[in-house]
Amino acid sequence: MKRQSTAEHYQKRLSVLSDYIYDNLEDDLDMDKLAEVALISPYHLHRIYRGIYGNSLTDSIRWIRLHYAADRLIKTDMSIEAIGRLARYNSVQSFTRVFSETFGMPPARFRREGDHVQFSQPIRKNEDYPMQEITIRESETMTLIGFEHHGDYMKVGQQFEKLQGWLATRNLIDENTRFFGVYFDDPDTVPTDELRSLACIKVSNVNDFPEEDGLKRFDIQGGKCAVMHYKGPYANMDAAYRWLFSEWLPKSTERVGNQPAYEEYLNDVHSVPQTELRTDIYIPLE
Repeated sequence: MKRQSTAEHYQKRLSVLSDYIYDNLEDDLDMDKLAEVALISPYHLHRIYRGIYGNSLTDSIRWIRLHYAADRLIKTDMSIEAIGRLARYNSVQSFTRVFSETFGMPPARFRREGDHVQFSQPIRKNEDYPMQEITIRESETMTLIGFEHHGDYMKVGQQFEKLQGWLATRNLIDENTRFFGVYFDDPDTVPTDELRSLACIKVSNVNDFPEEDGLKRFDIQGGKCAVMHYKGPYANMDAAYRWLFSEWLPKSTERVGNQPAYEEYLNDVHSVPQTELRTDIYIPLE
């Protein structure tokens, strides 16, 4: 039996840790407990995590909590104080400061004026689309390989984190790696716990790609697509999809094709503010 490399060994332990973090975001995630879950010495956990994922464990936890906070600001009428507490901030002031640094505006303003608000507006005659560019173009045929996610699309980042760690420990990731998400179900009609998605990368030489339990393949057939060049937080993207299908599509001359929507992520969530995240949303057409 082939022995695991040290990197693969730690990647599997950090994958278990990732599951624990996502399941316990509203709890106190102290480093001793996290080290215990990962079975890694608390003296070395941070260094090992950064060595595999390229960013600190503390930054990752903060990013995930703020991602959920933005979602709550959009989708609920919870008070800012309550949302801040769930994100583990002791005061509205500290939550507001960190949220503003990440999203470019304080929570109250984000709730009133964030990108999601523009997508609640109908298209009016002779008016451009909301601050997002939409083009019709021919997409490429691709083979995608990655990890499946079942449940809330807001939590698909958990599988992207696992995928990134898996790739990094096998030297399969570089500046040319292209990350995609495939979303098979409509969250407005399918129960949240039944939603299916795939966190994946484009693979050019499938026959040379390593095998691993849990990795899934999905083939994208090239063809005509509507592509929204979206800029902004991932938490706002539900509104973008609703706008595309309820406003843009009925007023266009296009019809949807027989493939799921998919997204390409054009920059790194840990390298730019959430307001600067860039995503291409592909809607296959006939």
